Amino acid sequence: MILLPRVAQPGGFAARLAAALATRGVPCEAAAPGPLPAGDLLVCPAPGEPACDLAHWLAAHPPSPATRLLVITRLGTHPDARSPGLRACWALEEAARAARLPVLTLRLAPLLGPRSPLWLRLRSRPRLPRAGRKLLNPVAEEDAVETVARAVAGSASWEGWYEVAGREPLSLAELCALAGEAGPPLPAGSGAWEPPLGEMEEHRLPEAGPWLAHFGLEARPLSARARAWGAGREGATT
Repeated sequence: MILLPRVAQPGGFAARLAAALATRGVPCEAAAPGPLPAGDLLVCPAPGEPACDLAHWLAAHPPSPATRLLVITRLGTHPDARSPGLRACWALEEAARAARLPVLTLRLAPLLGPRSPLWLRLRSRPRLPRAGRKLLNPVAEEDAVETVARAVAGSASWEGWYEVAGREPLSLAELCALAGEAGPPLPAGSGAWEPPLGEMEEHRLPEAGPWLAHFGLEARPLSARARAWGAGREGATT
């Protein structure tokens, strides 16, 4: 059982993660009032969603001796980030580290998959800032889900923080070109910038090696995987 401090925002990564884990037999649900039962607590603010005031929340929901914290934030998390959302993520990480519980922190790169909000937005052929020159290290959403599944299953030690990011730097323009190979353009406004473009501008090239080694993963190049997300093979979009 995985507990969440609040009902996951529809369409956000926490909701998508909960749905994916449920198919693996790992249920996720919002925690009830009062003390926490044994289990893992997933704290995963969606972009644009206020980060949980974890210290006060834990005071109102005393953890059991078996509680572990899984904190999922985003690349660029830093106390001096320009983005208020990234500064809030840093405060959340600090509160988790101060909770005196086992804590595992994952900082996610932009997530891509056949139905991910960012991929759908790229398929709509949006206008790109700075002609799409910004370099990113997006990660396949299925790899992020597999990372959490392995953590919950005990396949990796529950400690430290890791950048969950692809090894392959791709510009926004290159990602848009890959999305263009998936089929006809989607309507303008499809999907979402997840994370927001302002946050992406703060991304620096991450270190994917420690994440892959810690969780025993070998991520295939994203560009090759994206070419399999054609409109005829991905089913209905959301």
